[in-house]
Amino acid sequence: MDHRTGPWAVRVMAVSVVSALALGLGGCGTSGDQADDTGAGNSIDVVTRWSAGNTAAAAQARVFKAFTKKTGVKVNATDGLETIDDQVENAVAAGKSPDVVIVNLYDKTLGWLDAGVTVPVDGYIKEWGLADKLKPAALEDWRVGGKPDGRLQGLPFSGFSWPVWYNTDLLKRAGVDTIPTTTDELVDAAKKLRAKGVQPLTVGGNDWTGQKLFYQIAESYTDASTMERVMKSGGYCATPSVMKGIKLFTQLRNAGVFADNSAGLNADAMYAAFYSGKAAIMSAGSWAYTDAKGSKTGIESHTALAGLPVPSGATFKKPTAFQGFTGVGFMITKRGASKDRIDNVRKFITSFYQDATIGDFVKDASILPPTGSDFSAYATDPLLSQSLKLDTSVDYAVVPDVWIGSASDPIIQVLTGAYGTSSPDKICQGLDNATKG
Repeated sequence: MDHRTGPWAVRVMAVSVVSALALGLGGCGTSGDQADDTGAGNSIDVVTRWSAGNTAAAAQARVFKAFTKKTGVKVNATDGLETIDDQVENAVAAGKSPDVVIVNLYDKTLGWLDAGVTVPVDGYIKEWGLADKLKPAALEDWRVGGKPDGRLQGLPFSGFSWPVWYNTDLLKRAGVDTIPTTTDELVDAAKKLRAKGVQPLTVGGNDWTGQKLFYQIAESYTDASTMERVMKSGGYCATPSVMKGIKLFTQLRNAGVFADNSAGLNADAMYAAFYSGKAAIMSAGSWAYTDAKGSKTGIESHTALAGLPVPSGATFKKPTAFQGFTGVGFMITKRGASKDRIDNVRKFITSFYQDATIGDFVKDASILPPTGSDFSAYATDPLLSQSLKLDTSVDYAVVPDVWIGSASDPIIQVLTGAYGTSSPDKICQGLDNATKG
């Protein structure tokens, strides 16, 4: 997940920055049939989050190859940079817009529809035969405001589950025989792990991983609609149930539940600590399942996936996890929606929604499928197989991404302090200020 902030309209006026990053999209709309906006020619220009090294890259490459073989349309693909949102915005401003962007619905991409970077796709899902194929929950996640009547910002593809990972070998070695389900049990487990020289819950307090874990804890006593409102508009300090959750976070922090120096850690450090057996617990998404196996540490063989323990009196009846469909999907630019290019875009996007193709992504990248077919046969990864059975043992908390929007980076800065020594009052004030901008 990429976390970038700032108003799109301001940045697209910065010509010097535009020129620098737009050069990275030289393959989009440059020469020959790519530059000809009056005719689609035999190519389609795509910027993709699934860049080289991503677990979905191989499955994507197979789709590109099959699509070109079937249609004769060449795919001019540009790898999305870490700042893919800036990359695309700057390319659009420089007149080098791609036709399709394969990207997360997060932060600045949430504003692309209003900014004129992309177009709504409500009509296309019916015309292209996808309306009955895609899960209503997946479509709702991609609607403006997450509401049933909101405009559809793109087509969801890569859903995710986001459980808590427990190294059962380390827990047993520390005398923790069962996965903790309450925060009291979590605190007790942390003490026993530390006594054995093992870090408890590792988290990137300096990036998005820490942000997500904070919110998972902070909403422990709050209903979904109230939490969504607070995340979107502020009012952390003024909402007693949210303040109770923030205090719970600091209590867990002060009890030593989080790994040492969490405020200085990032996602890479978190993964490394868990995969290597230096930490016993982490909260991580399904996109990391294949990475865990690829670490060649054998961690997948002694990892149990479950939820985050909940406190007494919590809104949730079971330990919590995240689930959603705001992972990677397809967004269509104005250029891609032009009458002479949209047919190639249609053929390209719908080629991804064949069951066998989705299954290929399930197998390679452990995505949560956006369609209703049974893909269990493709879940060859042991962690993914566990993940598909989580629904009966966890409650799902509100994923903050859509609701906090462009306040994400300022919020991360506030929460870095929260993983340090910030008091509940300082945390809530910081979150209110970050939300109101």
